[in-house]
Amino acid sequence: MLTADEKARFCSLAAALLAPPEGALFAELRTEASRSLLEKAFREWGGGSQSPALFSGEEDGEDPVAALRAEYGRLFGPREGAGISLVESTYKPWTADGECRMVFSRSTGLLMGDAALHMQELYRQSALEVPEEFLSTPDHLVLELEFLGLLYRSASQRQVGGFIGDHLDWVPGLEAELEKAGAHPFYRDAVGMIRRFIESQKIKGEVGGHGEKTVH
Repeated sequence: MLTADEKARFCSLAAALLAPPEGALFAELRTEASRSLLEKAFREWGGGSQSPALFSGEEDGEDPVAALRAEYGRLFGPREGAGISLVESTYKPWTADGECRMVFSRSTGLLMGDAALHMQELYRQSALEVPEEFLSTPDHLVLELEFLGLLYRSASQRQVGGFIGDHLDWVPGLEAELEKAGAHPFYRDAVGMIRRFIESQKIKGEVGGHGEKTVH
């Protein structure tokens, strides 16, 4: 079973997998510590002993960074290709406020919804600043995973579970979008691994109720 520290490290690594690909990521994936953690995670969460796609390109000499940069743009680029979102708000109604009279209040696919505003409040309570490139998407999955890693190191199990229940319940929808788009196995494996992680926390009773403030 993964310890809280290993879960925190896993969250940081998972966030890096869904950031724009850089050479440093693959250097990190080749380290014994990362390999060991991922293989342990796959054994624990039912994904097999390892995920070859996460280490693709290192044996056959191809450049995995260039290939994945192109695929990242195809999948997640705002103007071309599949246009898959990595932002929580876009998967949920813009607001749950029954008194909101805006015509798009129940629409999906919009930025800066309830989820984003809640994340902003969590960052404020934790004295964290949102990086400039994420100012319009504070509920981006990369930031949410990094924040979850912080919670594993500093918060109670109830707070961790509350955050997972509030902010990571949309990941199966992302996984379905990647499948429809015929995404590279690297990204299907990464998101599938995150989804299995979330499900494993539910099985262990770590997911709390929605709307609970999760940071003290």
